[in-house]
Amino acid sequence: MLFGYVRVSTSAQSAESQKSLIARYLVEHRWTLDEWIEVEMSSRRTAGQRRLPELLAKVAAGDTVIVSELSRLGRSLREVLGLIEELIHQKR
Repeated sequence: MLFGYVRVSTSAQSAESQKSLIARYLVEHRWTLDEWIEVEMSSRRTAGQRRLPELLAKVAAGDTVIVSELSRLGRSLREVLGLIEELIHQKR
């Protein structure tokens, strides 16, 4: 499966702009998205509130998660890398 994860944290940001970037990438690679996971809240919220456990639970070995930029996954490089590591090692 192919998941698109979109998170906006301020009213000045647009989920549609992130979706548009991801959609262009999908078209260029001739991929079809199976599911959007869309969150509208600050990265200061817990991972649960940002629906990251839901994302991790849905992703299986061989699945792909696409984001418009890595900062959408977490509030720090450490958090983003931890999530990527979890996806790589636990979802083989």
